[in-house]
Amino acid sequence: MMRRVPLPFVKYHGLGNDFVVVDGPLMDAERARRICDRRRGVGADGVLTVLPPRSAGAAATMHIFNSDGSVAAMCGNGIRCVARHLADTRGLDGDLVIDTDSGPKRCTIHRGPGGAVEAVSVEMGPARLEGEQPFRVDGEALRALRVSMGNPHAVLFDAPERARALAVGPAIERLVPGGVNVGFARPGPSGIDLVVWERGAGLTDACGTGACAAAVASVSRGLARAGVPVEVRLPGGALAITVAPDLVGVTMRGPAERAFTGETDL
Repeated sequence: MMRRVPLPFVKYHGLGNDFVVVDGPLMDAERARRICDRRRGVGADGVLTVLPPRSAGAAATMHIFNSDGSVAAMCGNGIRCVARHLADTRGLDGDLVIDTDSGPKRCTIHRGPGGAVEAVSVEMGPARLEGEQPFRVDGEALRALRVSMGNPHAVLFDAPERARALAVGPAIERLVPGGVNVGFARPGPSGIDLVVWERGAGLTDACGTGACAAAVASVSRGLARAGVPVEVRLPGGALAITVAPDLVGVTMRGPAERAFTGETDL
């Protein structure tokens, strides 16, 4: 019989978007799905595996399993958690690069007066506007602005409410081949209110790439200012997103909190 070896992990969250972070090797998708199960496992929106770097000068590579076992190329809240994990476990500080399936991302660790990590900034790389896309859900005609942040997003300027996201989000996710993250955004003078139905994870308290996509969409329509931090308010809290005037460069700043450490033999 094979001996079951316990898997050490650290549980982190970014504004309530929670992850099990493990140091490699990479597990299989079914094990990740079991770990994410909130009744029979540890419970998480995803499993983030820290692997050796792919590019010169990078600190590590981040691999992302969604809670359904599918793979994501990029996760904004997740990369802040991995950066925090590297700071906690390897003593890394200041600027560091993390490789992802959507390319290397430069992160900055921000520490408070006592030396504790209080925030992480991430240069999210180029955003790509992909035009409007119509959807029809239960007879309702909807239009979304498609934005790529290394992963696909459909941003609707619609009521940023959980009930609305639950009613419309799953259908829109399925209408796009391979799935899509669906954001319900309301820009205003003081920032953007946002709720996201996340591909492969469902309704979450926060989505970092979704916040970036909503900010890019809002700036492109003249509903938010370019070149300055825009507060994007999600159910779990706020992120500061800065979109360059050319809409290409996007920087995200927000917290990454360690919840607990443990072992699982799932």
